[in-house]
Amino acid sequence: MRQKKSALMKATDLLANQEQSSTVLRQKLLARRYDAAEVDDALAKLKKYNYLDDEDACRRQFENFYAEGKLSVRQIVVKLIQRGFDQNFIEQLIPADVDEHERLAASRALDKKFSHGEFNRAKAWQFLSSRGFDGDVISSAIENFQRID
Repeated sequence: MRQKKSALMKATDLLANQEQSSTVLRQKLLARRYDAAEVDDALAKLKKYNYLDDEDACRRQFENFYAEGKLSVRQIVVKLIQRGFDQNFIEQLIPADVDEHERLAASRALDKKFSHGEFNRAKAWQFLSSRGFDGDVISSAIENFQRID
């Protein structure tokens, strides 16, 4: 019979596969029936040796999503909260040029989703709204899309 890995070893394995927040990592270890004290000890060691840093991980993931330009900032925030990062910290990462980013991201999303011959304004509005864009950004993106046509 194989011996169960320690919480520290399992946490290291999980981190090797994917960068995670300490909250999600803790949940995963507890779900695997590790003792809470052992989990806390493992997380403390990982933080001590800089293998687990929520702020750096959150910043990196925010910057990657933002640079991709596929998601609205609202979507990025929700995604990072779901990954266990602190909402207040995430909101501090939002840059000043957010309006320009939102317009570009919405336009890219429309270009990718719709062809100019089969464009439906209501469907485009619903599509962008479901992705977290606000009304002003959606209106602007739709107007620009129709202008190109």
